[in-house]
Amino acid sequence: MIQERESIMNSIKDNLDNVKFDVNLNRFNLPLVSIVIINYNYGCFLREAVNSVFSQSYPNIECIIVDNASDDDSADIITDLSRQYPSVIVIQRADNAGMNIAAIEGFETSSGEYVVFLDADDVLLSAFIETHIFVHMSLRIPVGVTSADMVQAVGTRMVLGTYLSTTSEFMRSEKGKKFGLFRRIDENAPEVWPLHSPDAAIESQIRFVDPLDANWVWAPMSANCFRRDGLDLFMDKRRLCDLRAALDCYLLTGISVLTGSVLIDRALAIYRIHGHNIFTRHPSLNGFVNYERGGAYDETKRCREVLIDHLIANAKFFLSKVHYPEYYMHALEALNNAWPNHYPTTGARRESYLAKKVVAEFDTLAEAIGIEEQCAWLRRLGFEKRPVTNR
Repeated sequence: MIQERESIMNSIKDNLDNVKFDVNLNRFNLPLVSIVIINYNYGCFLREAVNSVFSQSYPNIECIIVDNASDDDSADIITDLSRQYPSVIVIQRADNAGMNIAAIEGFETSSGEYVVFLDADDVLLSAFIETHIFVHMSLRIPVGVTSADMVQAVGTRMVLGTYLSTTSEFMRSEKGKKFGLFRRIDENAPEVWPLHSPDAAIESQIRFVDPLDANWVWAPMSANCFRRDGLDLFMDKRRLCDLRAALDCYLLTGISVLTGSVLIDRALAIYRIHGHNIFTRHPSLNGFVNYERGGAYDETKRCREVLIDHLIANAKFFLSKVHYPEYYMHALEALNNAWPNHYPTTGARRESYLAKKVVAEFDTLAEAIGIEEQCAWLRRLGFEKRPVTNR
């Protein structure tokens, strides 16, 4: 019996040794990257933006142009670009509902695992997509977004090789240096990375932004590469209608506070300042803000309020996805406490925006979190009195 069993096992081993497993790696493509360009009366810049998309060293891309009912020569330029690049997808809106709604429509039309929202007046450098995807695929922590630096230009003349002082300060500090964060995909799995590889310096040029940190450290919208799974958490049309602009603030802050993000200390795009920018008024200057503080489009605090509203309105969903309820609650607190914070200059701490929302939605949140946990959270937010509840 023993000899018979050994004979069978040897026969199986011999057969396995003769089998050649054919894995066709050609069936596996690099991730698709969708580049959504939102245009309103930027016909004079649009051609350069689109040309920069199709000049990428990364091969697997789709380009989507959303025109927000422009009344300049954008329509003619888009027609020419469609002839030059037949794969371009064009969404022509009948009315201008704002940048945020246009971004949602472009996102819903896209199909990439990664998404870039390129402002029509900005330009991508040729290694933009390749570098972002290399970093994403080399990270041991699957963050929701990577953010690179930008060159600043006034018109057609370059002025600075970096954008924001907050990003530079973060990079120059010891923050974000995380052991074992990066494992090069070209060395770890060379068969799946057929492209040119960034030089060795890339490994010292990335920084991890921890989840539960909502303070601004990222570059403007065009410099970022989002995971689709991260965007799915926040592309809420109703919430984004509450913001006039600040799409980058909303998405970067929301996604990073839950999933973390990574900064890339390389200028991979050009930010063009031309006098009609929604936010920026002049190139950055150390010690000064380059926007109109408190102006119509300074929506930093409002953006975080909308994020708090979104997380609370969808509490059951987010609590079903995070590992533990405290993570969800700490994320909300981070949004509330980031600079400029949501505590009033006078009065009790309980008057903060988050505290008011937690009290107003007590029953809904208690159903998802539990009454006692909810009461303990409120005490941490400054409320000592137990709220009146129907539960």
